[in-house]
Amino acid sequence: MAVQVSIVKCSTYDENEVLKALRRSIDLIGGVDSFVKRGNRVLLKPNLLYGKSPEKAVTTHPAVVKGVIQIIQEAGGIPFIGDSPGIESAKRVTEKAGIKAVADSLGCPIVEFNRPVSPPERKGKVFKSFEIDQSVLEADVIINLPKWKTHAQMLLTLGVKNLFGCVPGTRKALWHLKGGEDAKLFAQVLVDLYQVIQPSLTILDGIVGMEGNGPGSGDPIPLGLILASRDPLCLDQIVCDLLGISRNSLMTNRVALEQGLGRNGVVAVGEKPEDVKITDFKLPNLQRLDWYLPGFVKKPFKNALSSKPVIQKEVCQLCHQCVEICPPKALKGDKKGLEFDYGKCIRCFCCQEICPEGAITIQQGWGLKLVSRKP
Repeated sequence: MAVQVSIVKCSTYDENEVLKALRRSIDLIGGVDSFVKRGNRVLLKPNLLYGKSPEKAVTTHPAVVKGVIQIIQEAGGIPFIGDSPGIESAKRVTEKAGIKAVADSLGCPIVEFNRPVSPPERKGKVFKSFEIDQSVLEADVIINLPKWKTHAQMLLTLGVKNLFGCVPGTRKALWHLKGGEDAKLFAQVLVDLYQVIQPSLTILDGIVGMEGNGPGSGDPIPLGLILASRDPLCLDQIVCDLLGISRNSLMTNRVALEQGLGRNGVVAVGEKPEDVKITDFKLPNLQRLDWYLPGFVKKPFKNALSSKPVIQKEVCQLCHQCVEICPPKALKGDKKGLEFDYGKCIRCFCCQEICPEGAITIQQGWGLKLVSRKP
């Protein structure tokens, strides 16, 4: 049976308009009562990459979080917010992002994901030894609240990618190391995690998204949409349709579809996709040519055949957060500056993702530039 993905227009973060659009997006796929029963503990998992004001489009907007809290409480559910941000605590990030104020006003607690446990069932196809936060297992219902953004490694961070925040703290870095330089392998990590968590409902904040150098330093772009679905994988496929790109260009989609997931069909309800297409959306520069080359060729031409992170020294504030988060320890820094060891760099782009100043960008190697030239 085809999975429904609702598409609803919403051009403003006015709380009344957002609440109205959220109600419609949920009603189109069965209504809140089909997801939340009275007395259910409901985990809201927003995108809390790090603390920035809502206007920066780094985190899920507080108006969206507030509206979802209200809808859950009206249904008799007991909501709480949880995540494991890249830097700082969840409470500190939600405070900077304007989410804590609306949560406090509605009596919705914020929990830190710092209690790693192994799920009782190993549902992943390849990776089966996940540790996720205990709060995820304790919830009766999980509502996934991603932000529509670009991502330097995965192309986009949407419904499936947002669940990575259920892995507590430094354990995320370990999974980046397991994925190594193979973006498809890391996408497998995300797809396996998605099968473990299986959120009941995913609602995408696409009112204002992020393009370009995402997920933390890109440019806000008005998109005017809220999407909702029972299945984040199906929602992610519809986003690709709206952007006019192949569903397979999003690596998590490709991995899942190759495994037979998400092949039962997806149907959009509400707005017609052809009527709300997104044009001129700037995707990150993510190309690489070395994924399937033999090792003796790939190693000497690694930098030429892949994109790499580079530091804009005039922008860098030497906070060293990139040094601390780098999974393979490929960054060194002192008071004078930072330096990459590209031999160690696995192109996970965690440094670029977490940089609060947008001082790290993605640069193509000379081999990529050569083949990308237009005739």
